[in-house]
This record gives sequence, C-alpha cells and structure tokens, in this order.
Amino acid sequence: MLAVSPRKQLRDITLAVDLTFEPGVTTLVGPSGAGKSTLLRIVAGLTRPDEGTVRLGGVLLDDGATGFHLPPGRRDISLVFQEYSLFPHLRVEDNVAYGLRARRVPRRERRRRVAAMLERLGILSLARERPGQISGGQRQRVALARALILEPRALLLDEPLAALDVRTREQVRGELRSILAETRIPTLLVTHDYADALVFRKRIVMLVDGQVAQDGAHEDLLAHPSSRFVAEFTGVNFFEGQLEEWDSHLLARIRLAGGVEIFAPAEGVEPGPVNVALHPWEVTLSPEPPAGSARNSLACRVREILPLGGRARVLLALDDSGLQTLVAEITTEAQVALGGREGQVLYAAFKATALRVSAR
Repeated sequence: MLAVSPRKQLRDITLAVDLTFEPGVTTLVGPSGAGKSTLLRIVAGLTRPDEGTVRLGGVLLDDGATGFHLPPGRRDISLVFQEYSLFPHLRVEDNVAYGLRARRVPRRERRRRVAAMLERLGILSLARERPGQISGGQRQRVALARALILEPRALLLDEPLAALDVRTREQVRGELRSILAETRIPTLLVTHDYADALVFRKRIVMLVDGQVAQDGAHEDLLAHPSSRFVAEFTGVNFFEGQLEEWDSHLLARIRLAGGVEIFAPAEGVEPGPVNVALHPWEVTLSPEPPAGSARNSLACRVREILPLGGRARVLLALDDSGLQTLVAEITTEAQVALGGREGQVLYAAFKATALRVSAR
C-alpha cells in the first residue's frame, strides 16, 4: 500500500492531498498545472514535500516535519517519464538492462531477465535495435520493460501516451492496459486526457489546483460529478439550479439560471440549491417540439457542432444570454437529417429519469 499526504507550495497553487493507493492502477487526471506530475515526483523522491509524509508499505519515504527523505535510488519505485528517457546510443536490450547493471546483477542473470521481460512485452525481436529505429509505441514498451525489470514496489507513469500520435495512441492504450493488468503493485498513471483515464476506469482521482476534486470510479464521476469542472472534463452536462417544488408526478421542479425549468426525480433532496448532471447522449434533438414521452423539452439555439468520428457533439444555448448551455451527442446521420447549422433553433428533449440531482 502507498500512502501519500504531502503538502508542497508551487508557484501558483499549493499541492495538498491525502491519498492511499492499493495494488492496481489509479489514474491521476486534471488540467495542466494541477500538481499531478509534482505528486509523482514527490512519491519518486525527486521533489521533497514541505510538509506531510509518504509511506510505501511499512517504509517511511518522506517526513516533512523531521526533514527525513529517502533518496530515489533506495525507494524501490520505478518512474516512466513522458519522453521515456531512453539512451539513444544503447540498444533496446541494454536500455532495459541498465538498472540491473547499476545494481551489479551478474551478466548471465541480467541477460536472462532482460530476454524474459522483452518477450513478456512482445518486443524480444527488437532487442538489438536502437530507440531511434523503432516506433513510439515500441519505445513506450521498452521504457516499461526497463521500469518493471527492477521489480519495483510501486510504478509511476507520467503522461505515458502523450508522446504518441493519435492513431498510435488509441492502439497503445489497450496494450498498456493489458500490461499493467499483470502488475500487483500500486501504479499511478498521470494524464490530462480523460480518454486515457477511461482505459483504467476502476479508480480515477481528479486533481484541480493541487486539491482532490473527486475520487472514484468512472461511473461515479459520470453519475455524480462534484463540480462543473469535473462534469465538463468528463463530458457531462452540469447545471446549478434551485429545487422549488414537486409536481403531481413526484418530479422536482428545478429552476436554472435564466428562468429555464426542468423536471427530475430528486428523492431525498430538500428544496434549495442543487446540482444537476445529464449525459449528452441522453439528449435527442428535433426541429419541432417532440411528441414523445420525454418530460423535458427545451427550445435551444445551436452554437457549435463538433464532429467526433461517427458522431457529433452539438453545443446549444438554452437562453438568450448564451450563458446556460447544453451539449447533445448524436449520430452523424441524425445531424445531417437535422440540417444542423450554427444559429438554428432545435428542440432538445430528455427524460426526467436521465437527470441526476444532488444538493449543493
């Protein structure tokens, strides 16, 4: 188990978290400058915390109160940098063997372990190549092999997919998941791209301005985002409103900014300020008021249409001010059928049961 509770003053923010990581992959997600990489550097021993502690199992790594600091080389922690930091003049097998050589592992044992690790990661055929002769995805595997061969007690990955092009990135995500699924140690993976985090959806820690904004499984973040930032980062619509009363169908009447009214089940939520979340794919669009069973139907004006492969994300203004917006995700065929264009008035419909309401 890895337990971290450091406090570190950075240029614009103060990093202050209290987290415990069990064996398995935890993704640290957040915008640039949120403190993600700094937290990894503290755990690795490359940066000292101002206060707080870092423990791995029963071993104390840092104690800000006493100034105790265990050097990086004695922590049994491997860190894979965004750039992979491979030695360009060394062959793949020599890059992977570098840490073993530093530990003075005998040559025969070194060769055996390197060959086994390269075969495990599917890159044994690249053993005698140099980093400049292989692809970005292959370089990432080499960096992982070099980290895992040391049999670390924790593994840290700082933006491991950022250096890859879009096509390679999609392929390598799945490969990385398969590799890390075999590890039985706490593994922290930092990314600013939520699509990367979705591969490891069991636990996602959202860092914003040095603080934990939300910590949970992907499904929890989608269903109950704790703030507008978390909702927008995960692609969920987020509204702040006032729960006023319940109607005859036991639905809560919620008034949003600009006077927009929506209806949602809100069992256990008292009248007053509330947050409301809605998935974009729960929204249907039509040029006329819909005749279906959706409880909510709002006239909106199209502000922007963003193609996403075989789908389209449509940004809509709910009021004349344009401050209250709604995102719908529809198929490309549906968007073409609507004749979707900026400035067009469409009706957005969604069921009351699609909304998630929580007290603010």
